[in-house]
Amino acid sequence: MSGGFFVPENPALREPLTALDQIVTGLQELAGSAVVIAGAIGGLACLALPGPRAAIAVPLVLVLPALLPLSAFTAGHPFRIRYMVPLVAAVWALAGAGLGRLPNRWQLPGAAILLILGLIQTPPFESRNPMATEAQRERPLQRARETVTRYLAAEHDGSPILASMGSLGHYMQETASIGLSLRQFVHEGNGDLWAGALEQPRSHVSWILIEEMAEGGDVLAVRAKSEKNFLDGFVRVAEGGGVALYRRSR
Repeated sequence: MSGGFFVPENPALREPLTALDQIVTGLQELAGSAVVIAGAIGGLACLALPGPRAAIAVPLVLVLPALLPLSAFTAGHPFRIRYMVPLVAAVWALAGAGLGRLPNRWQLPGAAILLILGLIQTPPFESRNPMATEAQRERPLQRARETVTRYLAAEHDGSPILASMGSLGHYMQETASIGLSLRQFVHEGNGDLWAGALEQPRSHVSWILIEEMAEGGDVLAVRAKSEKNFLDGFVRVAEGGGVALYRRSR
C-alpha cells in the first residue's frame, strides 16, 4: 500500500507515542503537512497567548476526537486513516485561530497562502487520495473471501463462530447476506465468553474465523502461532482474501 498511510505490522500493544505518530502521519495525508503545522502553531497560540476563554476553547475542543484513534492504536488496532477525518476540521480551525492572532494586514495573505498550500498538498479531486484508496482496498479481498462465504452458506449449522471484531467486523457484516447475524459470533464484546473461547475454543465454539494476512494477522492468528494446541480439534475448511475458516472436527 503506497502513500505512507498503511502500517504493515500490528503489534499487540503500541506505545502511546507511536500511536500519536500514526495519527499525525494520517492527518498529514488527509490535510497536508502545512495545515497540520499551522494547526499545531495555532493550538499553541491559543494556550500561550491571552484571549477570551470561549475563543480558546472552541477550536481546542475539536481535538478531542483524537482520543479515539489514540486509544485504538495504542491497543494495537489496525491503522485506519478514516479515524483522522474529524481532526481535519480541528487543524483547520486551530490554524484559523492562529491566523487570527496575526496583525490584521497579515491575516488575509496568511490565509490565502495556507489555502493554496493545502490544495497543492491534498488536491480535493485527486483519484488516489488516502480515503478513496483505503475505501477500495477491500474490494479484491472481498471477492477472494467469497470462497469462505459460500462454505458458510452451505455448511454453517447455527453454532457459534469465534472471530475478532477488531479485524473481521467488516466481514461479519458481509455474512449478513447469507443470513448470519452478529449474535452468532463470539468476539471481544462478549467479555468472559470471548476470554473462555480464547483459552479453550473447542469447548465454546464450533467454528473459528482468522484474519491471517492484514498487518501480520489478528489476535487469533497470533494465538494460533504462539500456542500449537490452539487449533487442536479444528480442521481448516476454507480460505480466501486472507481469512481462514476452521471447523470443529466431529
